[in-house]
Amino acid sequence: MSVKEQNLINCINAKDWNGALNTIVHLYHELMYWHIRKLVICHDDADDVLQNTYLKMVKGLPGFKQKSSVKTWIYRIAYNESMRFLKKQRQGGVRLAEKVTDSYFAKLESDPYIDTNACDKKLHQALALLTPQKRHIVQMKYFDDLTFDEIAIITDININTVKASYYSAKKSIETQLLKDV
Repeated sequence: MSVKEQNLINCINAKDWNGALNTIVHLYHELMYWHIRKLVICHDDADDVLQNTYLKMVKGLPGFKQKSSVKTWIYRIAYNESMRFLKKQRQGGVRLAEKVTDSYFAKLESDPYIDTNACDKKLHQALALLTPQKRHIVQMKYFDDLTFDEIAIITDININTVKASYYSAKKSIETQLLKDV
C-alpha cells in the first residue's frame, strides 16, 4: 500500500471525509474518468457520470466498512453509475443497445482525445463486436488491470461467470485480430 493510499485509510478511520474525498480525487480521478469513459463512450457523458460518482462517494464514505479496497469500492460506484446512466438512456429511447454497439468504434474514432492507430483500431473494432457485458469485463481486466475478484465485486457478477466471459471474449478478439492476417 502506498503512502497516499495509507493516508486515505487514515482519513476514513478518522472520519475526515474532506481529506478522504480529496485523496480519492488525487489518487483515482483519472482512472475513474477513463473507467467510466470506456463504459459510456462519450466524453460529456463520462463527465456527467463521474460527477454523479463523486456525489455517491461523498454520501457513501461514512458508511464505507473497508470490506474491500477503496479502489474496488469506488470502481463499483463508478460502474453502477455508468450502468444506471446507460439504462436511463435506453429507457429514454436515446439509444438502442444495438446502436450503442454499432456506434462504439465510430465514436472512439471521431473522438479527438483518442488516437486510433492500426493496431488499436483493430482491437477496438473487435471490442465493438462483443456484448456490452463482455466488453466491460475485458476493459476492466485489460485496460484497468483489475483482478477477476475485483471485477466480480464491481459488477456483482459471479467470479466464474466473469472468468468465462473474459476468456470467451478473449477468444473472440483473437479470432477477429487474426482474421485479416
